[in-house]
Amino acid sequence: MKAIKKIIFILILIIITIVLVGWDHFSTPKQFVSNQTFVKNSDPFFSYEVTKYPSNVEIISSQHKEQKMTIGIVTDPWNLNFGIIPIGSHGTRHITISNSEKNKVRVSFKVYGTIKPLISFNKNNFILLPNESIYVDISLNTTERMRPGNYTGEINVIIKKPNLNFLYWIL
Repeated sequence: MKAIKKIIFILILIIITIVLVGWDHFSTPKQFVSNQTFVKNSDPFFSYEVTKYPSNVEIISSQHKEQKMTIGIVTDPWNLNFGIIPIGSHGTRHITISNSEKNKVRVSFKVYGTIKPLISFNKNNFILLPNESIYVDISLNTTERMRPGNYTGEINVIIKKPNLNFLYWIL
C-alpha cells in the first residue's frame, strides 16, 4: 500500500511539473503595441514580467538592391523596427537583458504577427543568474521567395520568476 501511495505521489508531482513548465499563459495579442509596454502577470506558482516591443519591416523587391535608397535609422530603444530590407537580405537589432533580482529568472522571447516567421534569436528560453546581463541578437532574415510588403508584429521579452522558493528547481 505504501508503494502505491509513493507512485501516486510521484505521478502527481510529474503531472504538476509538466503543467507548470508547458502551460502557455500568453495568447496572441488582438492588437499589437505601438510603443514599448510593460505588464505584470501571475498565477499561483509564477510571476511574469513582460516587455512588449513593436516590430516591423518593409521588404522591397531585390531589383531595388542596386538603387540608391534613403533609409531611416531607428534609434529608439523601445522600437525593434528593421526598416527597409530588400528580399534576400537580413537585419539585426540588439537588446541587453539584466537580472537585478536576488535569484535566477527564466527569460524567453515570443513573436507575434506577420513578422514572426522572419525573426530569430541567438539565444532564447534561458536562465539569467542574479546580477547577470546578456546581449541578445534579434535577427530578421528574408528569402528570395518572399513577397514585398510590410510585415508587422510584436516581440515580447518574458521574465519568469517562481512565487515560492521550492519552485526554482523547475524554472
